[in-house]
Amino acid sequence: MIKLLITAALSLFWTAIAQETSPAKPKSPEKPKIERLNNDEVKIGKIHLHQKKRELSFKGGINMTKGLIEYFLATTKSDKVHETLILTDASPTNINIAMKLLGIKESKELFEIFDEETWKPTGKFPAVSPETHAASLVDIFVEWGKGAKKKRVPANELIHHINWPKKAPTPKPNEEFETNEATLSVMEEGPWLSTGSYMHEGRFKAEIGGIIFGIYTNEQAIVNFFGKDRLLGDVWIPNEKNVPEEGTVVTVVVKPHTPKK
Repeated sequence: MIKLLITAALSLFWTAIAQETSPAKPKSPEKPKIERLNNDEVKIGKIHLHQKKRELSFKGGINMTKGLIEYFLATTKSDKVHETLILTDASPTNINIAMKLLGIKESKELFEIFDEETWKPTGKFPAVSPETHAASLVDIFVEWGKGAKKKRVPANELIHHINWPKKAPTPKPNEEFETNEATLSVMEEGPWLSTGSYMHEGRFKAEIGGIIFGIYTNEQAIVNFFGKDRLLGDVWIPNEKNVPEEGTVVTVVVKPHTPKK
């Protein structure tokens, strides 16, 4: 029997956000602080860019080990903290800049086109060339620990997919749900898709909303999962077998996808 606890886990960050009495006035975007470390390495704010290894990395922390998740990575100021696996205080803008410097493109292929006059969905999606699609694929890894205990795990291995029986009711937050039929499987292996977020009133939307990597497809995110059930919000939970304990400091690593030979 599988016993699944579906809970909206709240971190200290979320509590602090919820207690704010009034929203802060939006600040003008700050120019990123760029520091050349050597011929191969650059720091963009809190982002470490290694040009020779063709990867960028930054620090984060495990936010949840139980409960439904819709986002893999968000900022500590996002309103999606309660459904995000990893939180970071790194700037989404700087992450996006570093990705561009690695030659990673962006693809809008996941987002349905809306009619400009009626604002209704058309059932059509942007056409993207095979070259652009390939250049938009990224591999995401998470590292933690030191020395012989250091681990480096692909993002998908930290996420479980709930295979609900066809007639199972949709669980509610904080509801304990038991079934003999539901099973768990690791999220399918494969690259994620750089979707680039967008500009809104002169500001980068990922910076405003704090959504960085989406499991549930979100146009605000810089990167999105694009596999099976990407539009379902009740099938993703942390893989407790692989996810380190809540509060563990991790390093998130992003690389342009290299197809296996």
